[in-house]
Amino acid sequence: MTNELVSRQEALAQGLPRYFTGTPCKHGHVSERYTLNKTCKDCADARSNKTKVNNPEKYLAQIAQWQRNNPEKLREYHLKYTRANAGKRNLWTSNYRQAKVDRTPVWLNDGHMFEMECVFKYCAALRNIGLDYHVDHIIPIRGARVSGLHVPWNLQVIPGRENMSKGNKFHG
Repeated sequence: MTNELVSRQEALAQGLPRYFTGTPCKHGHVSERYTLNKTCKDCADARSNKTKVNNPEKYLAQIAQWQRNNPEKLREYHLKYTRANAGKRNLWTSNYRQAKVDRTPVWLNDGHMFEMECVFKYCAALRNIGLDYHVDHIIPIRGARVSGLHVPWNLQVIPGRENMSKGNKFHG
């Protein structure tokens, strides 16, 4: 948003998330304000940063709660980020694929490979009918504390939201 003068009423009428009056808040910030509650953006950022530093668990819990309550907005954010950072995403994908290769044991037989193929096909079928499911490694193949193998008994099909909230962590 640019710093064009817009009243709160005009912002509400246009469906804008923020507006700018040019007048300072009670703390002296001359910045945009949130349409929803009239809060100065700089004050809100300072409050958020204070929580982030002084109570990181509370901050992470707030983020997790927002993500659970706003799956569509989170998906939009991820898509926008991916488009804007295609190089980073391609590097991450390449590294992840290599990690799968590195963690696929040479002693897996054709039966094991078929089982893994079936897991991925099952997940693809769920996605084809509009359900957001992911194939997840129960023990992450690039975990910080432990690294699992890319084997059939380490795979599970879970809802995408659950997989995204799990991240690269092992809960076991």
